[in-house]
Amino acid sequence: MIVGPVGGLLALDLWDSADTAAVSRALGFALPGPGRAETAAAGTVLRVGPQRWWLDGAGFAADHLAQALSEAGVITPVDGGWVRVQLAGTRWRDLVMQSGLIDAENPDFGGGSVAVTPLSHARCVLHVRAASRCDVFVPASYADHCVSAWREMGWQHIAA
Repeated sequence: MIVGPVGGLLALDLWDSADTAAVSRALGFALPGPGRAETAAAGTVLRVGPQRWWLDGAGFAADHLAQALSEAGVITPVDGGWVRVQLAGTRWRDLVMQSGLIDAENPDFGGGSVAVTPLSHARCVLHVRAASRCDVFVPASYADHCVSAWREMGWQHIAA
């Protein structure tokens, strides 16, 4: 597992689902649906709530998106509150199932999937990148606890 800062993470909250069209035009692609992520040149957009998306990547222009939102929602930097833990290998699914309440063996939980679930007593966001890679966003205040628990389960910690 590689543990490091998130960097360039914005929360996009919309007040009404009808307002997704303006944001989609500003992004250049449709916002992903529930439990999904969409990757583009600017970065990755993850659906993390009913009316909330995370924009993960330095290529998203918050000012441009804020103009597209008008009064339909808000863009907020949230990168300081999260740590990214990259899990690689064939056993990452076992780790997240042992750590929390998630069925990571479900065949539909593949590349591009997103889940928000408690892991090691913390609300975490999982983004499945590929069959052998999952990014876990852990609240910064719980990162040491989560990483320690995962090390006790046999995972090696590699600094980013």
